[in-house]
Amino acid sequence: MSWMQKLYKTYEYVQELEIDDEDLALPFHMPKAVHLKVVLNDKGELVQAERFDGKKQVPIQVTEKSSKRSGSTIAAYALHDSLQYIAKTAGQYLTIEYLSKVAEKESGKKWKAFLSDTEDGKKQFVDEEKAKYQKSFEFYEQQLKKWAEFSNVNEIKVVSEYVQKGSLIEDLLSKNIFSIKENILLSGNDDPFSLTIVWAVEMPHDPHSDLWSKSSIKTEWIRYQESLDELSFNQKDLCYATGELDFPATAYPKIEGNAKLVSANDTEGLTFLGRFQTDKQAASLGRDVSQKAFNMLKWLIKRQGIRNGSQVTVAWAISGKEIPSPMKDNFDEIDWDNLDTSAAETEAEISYENEIGDIDWSVNIGKAAADIIKKKLHGYQANLEAHEQISLLMLDSATPGRMALTYYQEFLPADYFANLDAWIDDMSWYQRYSIEKPNAKKSNKKQTVWAFIPPSPFAIAQTILSRAEREDKEKKAQKQLYARLLPVIAGGHSVPIPFDLVQKSFQTACNPNGCENWEWQRNIGIACALYKGWHARHYNSSPRRTYSMSLDLENRSRDYLFGRLLAVAESIESYALYLADEKRATTAERYMQHFAEHPFATWRNIELALKPYQERLRNRGKDTGSQTISEIMELFELADFTCDDKLSGEFLLGYHCQKMETIRQIAERKAAKAKSTDTIE
Repeated sequence: MSWMQKLYKTYEYVQELEIDDEDLALPFHMPKAVHLKVVLNDKGELVQAERFDGKKQVPIQVTEKSSKRSGSTIAAYALHDSLQYIAKTAGQYLTIEYLSKVAEKESGKKWKAFLSDTEDGKKQFVDEEKAKYQKSFEFYEQQLKKWAEFSNVNEIKVVSEYVQKGSLIEDLLSKNIFSIKENILLSGNDDPFSLTIVWAVEMPHDPHSDLWSKSSIKTEWIRYQESLDELSFNQKDLCYATGELDFPATAYPKIEGNAKLVSANDTEGLTFLGRFQTDKQAASLGRDVSQKAFNMLKWLIKRQGIRNGSQVTVAWAISGKEIPSPMKDNFDEIDWDNLDTSAAETEAEISYENEIGDIDWSVNIGKAAADIIKKKLHGYQANLEAHEQISLLMLDSATPGRMALTYYQEFLPADYFANLDAWIDDMSWYQRYSIEKPNAKKSNKKQTVWAFIPPSPFAIAQTILSRAEREDKEKKAQKQLYARLLPVIAGGHSVPIPFDLVQKSFQTACNPNGCENWEWQRNIGIACALYKGWHARHYNSSPRRTYSMSLDLENRSRDYLFGRLLAVAESIESYALYLADEKRATTAERYMQHFAEHPFATWRNIELALKPYQERLRNRGKDTGSQTISEIMELFELADFTCDDKLSGEFLLGYHCQKMETIRQIAERKAAKAKSTDTIE
């Protein structure tokens, strides 16, 4: 119950801050999408009605039972609801023609049976639906009438008296809000029975008529609900979340759609038998805690939840202060319009190009990215007190009606941010992004960025998962992957990344032929990051090591050197193709997957294919790359070079470091040339 207690405490704390946010519902309230406003005067007459443009969500009053309403359950909201509940004559408009139109759009068994039924069978079905609508209205009418009798708020009495008249649909027809065509009730292009209707009452000397926004209405409903316990002589019970006595909750709100995180005991199915004699002997939650905790959870999900299909991750501070989520892409923390480079490791990162306002972001942001992000994270931490608590949870809805808590952890700020720093330190590698440069011309707006940061969970999923898994609407594989990554990101140095993920990323990165070039570049960066991070967090100290982001000219590892060789070969051929204005994959790219399996045998083929391109470059007076290849070859031990065993992930580190070094050298030459030209002018 720790997570429930933390949500409850957060609600209490945020309420003290008096945050003006309608999405944070009061007890016995919930946010609801609404479509039509009906305006009454103080005499209980319909003055006007208006449709809301687009999606509008407002807090409405609910009971414990109606807060979890779904399917055929009859449970009215307190005031604002659908025609089924608030219109006395709604059943009269349930015609065979209307229900046939509904059945054509629905896929449920009962609707298929209705379409294939006889005329007598359809009439019986219509009569049953009408009876259900009549029960719904009577439930709503009686509930509202009792509230009006309890309350001294005139607007509630006005709505209650108008509802009892039973003329809502007819009044809306006279106002041309509704219409009837071919014996079907219509509301423009919408089904009027699917609309949620809200009330407004125009009272003398009161400019505010919208009842959903009136604090007096909200307060009266809470007061009325609390009074029902006293009237029904309910006994207080021990709340397992707070350890205090409170009236026990009898039902629990829905969190997402129809999914509930906690369910009340089923006294009809007697599911508690075998362990308890009565349902009261099981765990009990106070009604106040239940209402506030779940309303806070829904508010947090909407405000700062990271979604992955039906899965959602939420990180929050009990004080309500903003904190970063482990599942968020770190790249999003960089403000490109106001880039803070003061955290860069070296002033060399801010080059001459910065002076002329034409920054080569692909070079300058690389090393500084991780430090910029760390500085931003430490800014969040500075706003928190040392003793404040941070909670992190992951929820998933396996079925439409059930939601599960799949991960929960609590942290102190120092530990939480230390773990996020550890993820950055251990998993950072060059990651490929595309951004729009600030203040750049439209033709030159897009820019490739190689930021030295850890890959995002989404990017890892794009690399590791198959196309079918990525396109799965239910995101089953992606949700499983996120559930495995969250403990690694939030757990610190001691939690290693699963090795099968490292292997999958390596296999994907070694296959440039199966994707677009930009995807392949992204895949290499992710595979390098995971391999580097796996070694940094290895459970055994002997293989544990750190890898430099810069090209390591002293590294004599066989795998690393073979990676460098492949990168040089790829650069030589791609440069020759560029000069000849030819666009095709290089030999190194085509053979990369085979090279990773049999490096020595494949290198001989690549080396032979490279000769014509080196000759082209030599004829143009360009560098053929022969010297670089020779320098790498000299670092090999003969036995290592002739060994044809498959390569490890370190091969990609050598490959990528060599490629990034080539990019850096080209950028430096361009910068020097631009500076020289500017000086001459």
